[in-house]
Amino acid sequence: MKFAVLIYGSVLGGVLSGATLFAQTGWHYDFYQEGNFPKAALTVPWAIRKGQVVGEYDVPGGVHAYVQTGKTFTTAEPSGSKDSYLSGINVHGLAVGGYCPLGCNAETGQHGYTYDTRTGRTYSFDFPLKGAGTTAFGINDFGVIVGGYCPDSPVCPQGAFNPAGHGFVDDHGVFTTLDFPNAQGTSPFAINDSGTIVGYYDINNTGPHAFLYENGTFTTIDFPGSSYTLATSINNSGAVAGLFANSTGLHGFVYRRGKFTQVDKPGATGTGVTGISDRDELVGVWFPTTGEENFKAIPEKGPTSGPQN
Repeated sequence: MKFAVLIYGSVLGGVLSGATLFAQTGWHYDFYQEGNFPKAALTVPWAIRKGQVVGEYDVPGGVHAYVQTGKTFTTAEPSGSKDSYLSGINVHGLAVGGYCPLGCNAETGQHGYTYDTRTGRTYSFDFPLKGAGTTAFGINDFGVIVGGYCPDSPVCPQGAFNPAGHGFVDDHGVFTTLDFPNAQGTSPFAINDSGTIVGYYDINNTGPHAFLYENGTFTTIDFPGSSYTLATSINNSGAVAGLFANSTGLHGFVYRRGKFTQVDKPGATGTGVTGISDRDELVGVWFPTTGEENFKAIPEKGPTSGPQN
């Protein structure tokens, strides 16, 4: 599956140049190493809620979903899964993601699933269209799920961000298609308790562009001057987190009340924010000179200005 590559690989290949990155005026964050799944080559955290982190880890033979509680990591995927990820979790400990029974490739489709961190139970589901591939990305505290689907899974097995991809909202089994107007691909990635949805879309290969969907209206929220913006998370205060690329590289961002704050881990050649909690904690991945590492970033009280340190 290599779900992380969907977001990071395409950015890194085109824009990173080893530049030293600084934060714009905004909130100040203290960065901490979030920990790695034991013996994993790469651990990517995708969401954080009430101290629990969900994501994916990479070991020889596959990519697998995990839940992290404190320093304890647990594999969290349906029985028989070869590749999986979790990218959203709500206050009740119900996480959501996607998996492939035989691996995500041109011969097999992907399915959405939920994982209950309290019981360890999984529940698999699909967009109600024969042959469709389904990806589930986000879930709110009321159990409403957002994600993407592809009408023909052998063509786009992940059902996510691609020319044939469509977004959906799953309200307890009632599915509604959610597509950005005139877009060739739409991926709703997160939803908060107010029903506000964020994600990204592409029109004529000009994207991806970040969007916010609220009260029936789509709004593009690209970071100013960026060539590539993804909105990956939103909390119940309406703060949006994500990542963008420009001429200086890959950066994280937080978007609050119409204003952007650039987020860069000091010393990194690239930073990507994947999740934001209701306490404004961030999780994501940063890139040192070689390789990748994950992080948790905790904000200090109130905004500050100048470079982060």
